[in-house]
Amino acid sequence: MKVRKLEYLIALAKEGHFARAAAACRVSQPTLSTALRQLEVEMGVIIVKRGQRYGGFTEQGERVLAFAHRMAAECEHLRRELENRGGDSLGTLQVGVIPSALPVVHTLTVPFHRDHPHVNVKIIDLNPADIQPAFEEFTVDVAITYLDEKARQRGRSHPLYVEEYSLLTSKGSGLSRRKSITWQEVSKLSLCFLASEMQSPNSPARDLLAQEGPNCAHIETNSLTALSSHIRSGAWASVLPRSLAVDLQADGCLESIPLAPMGDQVWVGVMIPDRDLTFPLAEAFFHLAVAERGAIRPREKTLSG
Repeated sequence: MKVRKLEYLIALAKEGHFARAAAACRVSQPTLSTALRQLEVEMGVIIVKRGQRYGGFTEQGERVLAFAHRMAAECEHLRRELENRGGDSLGTLQVGVIPSALPVVHTLTVPFHRDHPHVNVKIIDLNPADIQPAFEEFTVDVAITYLDEKARQRGRSHPLYVEEYSLLTSKGSGLSRRKSITWQEVSKLSLCFLASEMQSPNSPARDLLAQEGPNCAHIETNSLTALSSHIRSGAWASVLPRSLAVDLQADGCLESIPLAPMGDQVWVGVMIPDRDLTFPLAEAFFHLAVAERGAIRPREKTLSG
């Protein structure tokens, strides 16, 4: 029964309303309210702020809620682990992927699917800063993300490739068919930037935005569709991780021009959180990514267009 009460608590946090939480749990509102009061008595703390309406959680309530999320996730992982029996893996693997790695993550999911044909893979597009919260909320089992020092301390990780950068411009522009371009030349262009929260904190493109943005008219967007449409107009170009640039130029209207390395190396790698209960499919994906290192990197020959 205590597990059920924790489920009620999670529902209340999600819905922010007693009646909606009760409906989501398919119980009456009095049943849900009574169960939560009983939970408060059992825990010896006030969990929910109450007035004329729901007022959120107390500080102690937030700790109980965090525990409830962990317990729910552990129960789900146990269920999925028990499904993984007889050598025929079943279930769903949740993979968090930063935007720059989305165009190349198929180089891992293809061999993973070959090895685990009955496993569903859920790919979740996450900004770098959202990876750790997703681990903590158990909405992601394994991730492809930037491996800075802070990230390395929060779980097991393995580097896959160094992120490289390209200028993406419209085909037929004055820069067309250039074999390379310098950062100094780029700094003088009208640029459309990928939103800073989607990039590595050490990205040279992010540095360029910080330096040039306040002084030059520019566009910043978290939409790849908006970014590519502005570049196709011919009025703007963009500095992007090469994986994204190669992917976006595939429509034939855009052209990717390699940029020389600048600043500290930005590593992209596979990461799995430190947990007491490890999900076998996450371990399998992690070890496959280590074995496939190098295959995930975008190939230079693709840049010729």
